[in-house]
Amino acid sequence: MKFIKHGVFEIETEAQLLLVDATGPFNDEVAKQYIEALESCIQQLEVSQWNQIITLHQLSLLSPEVEKLFTSALIKRRTRGLKAVYLIVENVYFKSLVKEQMSRCYTKAGIEHHFFDSVFEVKNNLSNLPNGLPLTNYC
Repeated sequence: MKFIKHGVFEIETEAQLLLVDATGPFNDEVAKQYIEALESCIQQLEVSQWNQIITLHQLSLLSPEVEKLFTSALIKRRTRGLKAVYLIVENVYFKSLVKEQMSRCYTKAGIEHHFFDSVFEVKNNLSNLPNGLPLTNYC
């Protein structure tokens, strides 16, 4: 049975950064579309090590099936140069639950990850973090 996609996302690259803006919740259909959409960006980045910044909005939760799919995709991204992920959870419902779920995925995939409550906080702290890159043109 095919379901209507739940969740939206925008993806772009900037230098050695993969930038994602996503609004959940996310179901299997949108998760598969997201993983496929990332592919062309990752091909550009995988010649070296790169970081990812994800801004999450609203109810950014994953179903158990999507969590497994997402974790598997993260493991592949790690082998293709992904060093660290910085997640902004400024406008997220059930923030602690979203952080717990995302942290579980990144930990299983062996990817360093950090949470921030605002874009401002990212801009002020990213260059001080391990694997951090200065953000001069972000947002």
